[in-house]
Amino acid sequence: MRSALTPGLLMLLALGCTPRNTPRDSAVRHGSAAPTDGGSMVVRVDPSPAPDPAPAPDPAPAPVALPAVARLTVVQLSGGATLDSSLRLAGRDADAGVGAATVGRSIAPGDALLVGPGGEVSLGAQPGGRITLLGKSVAEAAGHDGAVLVLSLGAATIEVPALTADAVRVDTPAGRVIVRAGACTVAVADDGSTFVAAAGDGVTVWPSPPAPPARATRLTPAQVAALRRQTPEHPVLLDVEIRELDAVLRPVASRALRPGERVLFSPLGVPAAAPRTLAAARDEAAGRAALQRWAAAPRPNVVAIGVLSRAGAADVADVNAAITRLRSSGSALDAEGRGRVAAQLSLALGRLAARSRRGRDLAVRGGDVTALVQMARFESLRDEARALPAL
Repeated sequence: MRSALTPGLLMLLALGCTPRNTPRDSAVRHGSAAPTDGGSMVVRVDPSPAPDPAPAPDPAPAPVALPAVARLTVVQLSGGATLDSSLRLAGRDADAGVGAATVGRSIAPGDALLVGPGGEVSLGAQPGGRITLLGKSVAEAAGHDGAVLVLSLGAATIEVPALTADAVRVDTPAGRVIVRAGACTVAVADDGSTFVAAAGDGVTVWPSPPAPPARATRLTPAQVAALRRQTPEHPVLLDVEIRELDAVLRPVASRALRPGERVLFSPLGVPAAAPRTLAAARDEAAGRAALQRWAAAPRPNVVAIGVLSRAGAADVADVNAAITRLRSSGSALDAEGRGRVAAQLSLALGRLAARSRRGRDLAVRGGDVTALVQMARFESLRDEARALPAL
């Protein structure tokens, strides 16, 4: 068998078998098992500053299948807001197109909401939560499983009653925000930075994981597929694929927020100090106004496009690896393994959706946008994930 392999194939296998070092599981370091969340399975958990016990986990859902029913409905509206249904994923219905948002209108996956200055739109999120988008916000109903909304610009509040059966999950360029109970304020700035303020003890954030080292060598899913076609009977190739895809998938760490805690994440998911302008507000009205001004303030778009593109390229690698893993060897995974890969796929699609939208909006202002090419395949990757069967 050894003589049947060409030197070039041996070189590819040698490069592909080099695993990338990833952070060790903090649950192992602390001697405790990691809890899980149905929409975002824990790979590593950063300890919460508060000693309060973690909330009960959500039941594990089907890995990637989307529900057919609409999950968002406009329940209250003031000021102007535009609803763009021209990119609806479920097909072009009679009401698809661009027009004014109206109370009672369902927001289907792919529909986008643009809230005008001074406007405010409240969305009912099944089964019992509410998301209120403030003026100058840009959001769309998630086209991927695991989240209900993608917020790519502006400020929003999330309210979830304590007895609600499921959490409300919102994706941003910096990561996912999950509210199981209580309230939370989320704001996305012009450059993709994300501010989160918790008003209850059921708020968890899932920042974007660190980007892989630039010099990390690994096989792409296309290279693995090519190797398997060349030598379909070589059993080691499946092991190579598994090691390589698991090395590409970056571990994701959650962080539980204390009530009243405020945190700011860069577009790459790195924690930063909250702006003083937001901390100085003395009442709710002043706080909202300051938050909207902070989110709407223009940033240098060329720099922001470069940062978002670099982050989006890592998301594309995560999505490709997860799709290939589920499609090629998902049936060999146990329930926990399938849930882990499906959750990483969902998180990567959510970040990529928000980063892609933010980057495109920044590109309207001009500048070198060639870096956005790496995120151009977002829609096709999302559609590939939707086409995967429930495993």
